[in-house]
Order: sequence, then C-alpha cells, then structure tokens
Amino acid sequence: MKGLRIALLMSLAPRKQGSLEDWIHTFCREAARRGHEVDVWLHEPMLPSFVTELKASGARVDDLAEFERSGLLAMTRRLASHDVIHLNFLAPRSIIAMAAYAAWPTQVLYTAHSDLIHEEGNVVRRSLRWAANQATMVRVHSLAGVSEHVRVKEGRRFGLYPHRSHTILNGVDTRRFHPGARPRPGGPVELITIANLVEHKGVHHLLGALGRLRSPRGHLRVVGDGPAQQSLRMLAVQLGIQHQTEFLGLRSDVQDLLGASDIYIQPTLAEAFGLTVAEAMACGCAVVASRVGGISELIQHGRTGLLVEPGDEAGFAAALECLIDDPVARRQLGEAARQRACEAFELSKTVRRHVDWCEEAVGYGSQARIRLTTASFLPEVCPHPA
Repeated sequence: MKGLRIALLMSLAPRKQGSLEDWIHTFCREAARRGHEVDVWLHEPMLPSFVTELKASGARVDDLAEFERSGLLAMTRRLASHDVIHLNFLAPRSIIAMAAYAAWPTQVLYTAHSDLIHEEGNVVRRSLRWAANQATMVRVHSLAGVSEHVRVKEGRRFGLYPHRSHTILNGVDTRRFHPGARPRPGGPVELITIANLVEHKGVHHLLGALGRLRSPRGHLRVVGDGPAQQSLRMLAVQLGIQHQTEFLGLRSDVQDLLGASDIYIQPTLAEAFGLTVAEAMACGCAVVASRVGGISELIQHGRTGLLVEPGDEAGFAAALECLIDDPVARRQLGEAARQRACEAFELSKTVRRHVDWCEEAVGYGSQARIRLTTASFLPEVCPHPA
C-alpha cells in the first residue's frame, strides 16, 4: 500500500533540543518507518543540529513564516498535495489554518495544546464568536486534546460530537529523561522550575513561596527565558532570595538538570497538560504543581506528587517545607512519579497514536489503539491539606 503524504505544521521555533523537538523527531521517524512522507513547517530560528536530525529521518523542513507570506492560494495549493494535514499550536482561524481547510479533499487534524481561551466581550461579540466557533471545525476531521481537560473544553467550544475528538497525551522520552545522581544528604536541596517566563506561568508566585520558607536549604534554578525574566530577577532581590536563586536561561540539557534535582515546581496559573511536569516525573523528581488544567491528570495528590491551588504561595511554601525536611517522602514521590511517567507518557506510545490518527483519518489500513496503563496504587506520602 502506498504511503501517505503528511503535512506537519507547528507554530514553534525549535531553538534547542528538548521536549517538543523530541516529539517532532519521533513522529517523523515513526511515519517514515511506516512508509509515509512528512513535510514539516516550523518557525525560525531552528537549531542546526535539530534540522540535520530531522532531515536524516527523511522529512522535508520549511520555514512556516515564509510559507505564510506566500499567500492563501499558494499555501492551499501546496497543502492540497498531501493526504493529511496535522495542525499544532496554530489558532483555529489563523490564515494557515484557513489554507488547510481550503485544501480539499485533504483530511485536516487539529491538536489542541493550550488552556488559554479568551472569551471576553459583550453579548453580541460572544454570540458572534460562538457562531464562528461552530463553523470553524466543519472541515476538520477530528481534534485531539493533549489532556482530557483540553479535549472536553475544546470539544464544547467548537461543538464537536464525541467521536470527533480524542485525548492523546503528550509524551516523554523516558530513556533520555531518567533519574540521575542527586545531591548528597545534608547539602542544599535542589529545586527547579522550567518555563517560558511569562506571567501566567506563575514563577513570581514560586519566588514568593521561596521567600516564605523557614529552611534556607532550598536552592532554586529557573530554566527558560521570556519577557518576565528581568522583573523576576528584580523580585528575587526584593524578597532577599537572590543568593538562593539562579536564572539559567534557555537550555538544551534539561534532562541532566532534572535528573540532578530533588524537587520540581510548576506554579502555573493555566496548563493544558504540563509537559515539563511529565519530564520531571520521568527523572524521578518529587513534584509540587498547581492543581489546574491537565496537571491533575498527571499527578495523584500525595502519591505521585503534591498539588496546590494556583497562586497559593503559602500552600506552595508548606509543600516545599514538607519535602525539604523529609528526604524519604521525596524519594517515595519521585519513584512513584517515574513509574507513572513510564506507564502513561512514554513518547513512542503517544507518537504511535498520532500516526495511527493520521492513518485512521484517511482509512489507511487498521491500527490497534494503544491503551495506556493506569498507575498502580501507591501509599500516600507527605500529606498536607489540598
């Protein structure tokens, strides 16, 4: 049977080796293994080693911004030569999405990655937005949410029947993300957070929580960059915790940083899935995260991590105090988190489901669905008020 031509469009600039970059590589390799061709459109700047590896899998790589500048008609013609269009991190009514919808009869798949939906406005605006939402997905074969939370939310937003929406969790390469050598007992407890430094990621609340800690043993590394970086540095100084806080910027060695960390903190105010949470779990970190969005699907409170209400600096401080003072609890949570990640978020499994989805959309062969194993029951450790 002749293989498919798949167009993978993602509004992402792969400036490093890491999370979503791993997903793209694995998707293209799996598609090639099944005899399919993949054309990938991404934003510049692209890390040269990432592009080299991607091309080695047989994929063709183009600049998404340049593609968009070619105009609606030209984009539609190019996309129409494919069997399946796989859209990621693109607004559902962006010009690129519109070109995909116009590329008849190519099947269009839409992956919902975000939990940020702005629905402000008066009654007229909301009514018009509702009508536009109902019409948007007419040409979309089906939607996949990166968590059940996102699938339900986006399904309602666009008026999709249940058979037109799926949940395909984000994945982690558990061979690359694995526990490493942790600091010796008695030394500083290594805390880490990884985020795009924008307000809704809540890193300012993490700094506020760190400022409340009674124990001076916690040492925080903030990985990532973004517009809030300078204001966060200033806040650390204002709180008197600059000696406990390092800002490392954008890194390609996050697996090594996580593997050597004791506690991972995700203080976000909104989260569709929490990919860095899953990566930290795979590395055996004890995780403290906001009870928001899809994160509750990753973590069982008190068993595979601790959940705190978003923005609750006192709650984050209490959870951190608990884990800083109890290395046994940290180890138990980390081991349980690693088990959960290997069972539910293994990258090869989730990528196979995406390629299955592409094949199912055009009736290509028959692929058995992969069932993710539920994590086994584990004893509760370090309980605190949720």
